[in-house]
Amino acid sequence: MPSQKSPYEKWCEAISTRGLNNRPTCNLFSKQQQLPQVPPQQEQNDECDCGRLKRSHSYEGPPKSRSTTQWNFYSCSAPMKNTKNFGILYHPYELYGTKFIRCATNALAEDLYNLICEDCSQQPSLIISICGGEKYFKMNKRLEKEFMRGIIEAAKVADGWILTTGLNSGITKLVGEAILQDRILKSDSKDVVSIGFTKWGTLTKRTRDLLSEKFTRQENCINYCENEDYEFPPEILETTDAYTIELHHTYMLLFDDGQLSGYLGDAQRQIFGVLAPFYVAYRDQQQEEQQKEQQEEQQEQSPLNKDEQ
Repeated sequence: MPSQKSPYEKWCEAISTRGLNNRPTCNLFSKQQQLPQVPPQQEQNDECDCGRLKRSHSYEGPPKSRSTTQWNFYSCSAPMKNTKNFGILYHPYELYGTKFIRCATNALAEDLYNLICEDCSQQPSLIISICGGEKYFKMNKRLEKEFMRGIIEAAKVADGWILTTGLNSGITKLVGEAILQDRILKSDSKDVVSIGFTKWGTLTKRTRDLLSEKFTRQENCINYCENEDYEFPPEILETTDAYTIELHHTYMLLFDDGQLSGYLGDAQRQIFGVLAPFYVAYRDQQQEEQQKEQQEEQQEQSPLNKDEQ
């Protein structure tokens, strides 16, 4: 699919360059382990604390013995290089797509920030972080639409980014609806950059399976993908499940700690929105000062300056 292959390759290269093409997996059981078959009615009792069946692990090394009473990201998981942890999906009736990356929970916010800055060719002048449940958002429908429209417009005017939970529920769902409305009404204007932050294990098993299948097909068939390989699965387009992805975000960061349960806290979003831009600005300033010092040293050592002395 020529129209999508180039963006996919660019996204793939940017992720690989920053070492983000890996994710953690539970290491308490291994793929090669010979485990006894369990009757379907007893499968629930045969689950690992990571949420997988003991015989459904993808870890390829020797299984590790648990050193803590509870499942722990640092002691119960191992990094797994995985080139199938990202992809691009398009809504069949929209021009804009969503770029996904399934990254480790401890991925550096600076790397993710730079990844998106490079991809959208923009550093934000404003970052708006939005989270919360819809039931606490007390407005009538007309005011609700005007409020959301105002947020979208503010982000566009200020070259800003919008950060949300990325889930198809609560205020994030309202943000997605406002983005779609803005695209329909102002198709000739630039699109707002919206970034969803959620945990891979929070998504429903069906959503995870469908996304994994798409990512795998795109990676395996990069030179001869069909249109449908880059389209959102109909099951995701049609679902009303709260624990699936919101369809209209520009980017979706799916944080993975190796466990298929739980929720993502606010830490990743806060660090990304507050500290990452600061680190990038500080680093750029340091590089500029170093370059200036090197230029001054070169000038002092030049033959012309020596002759003048």
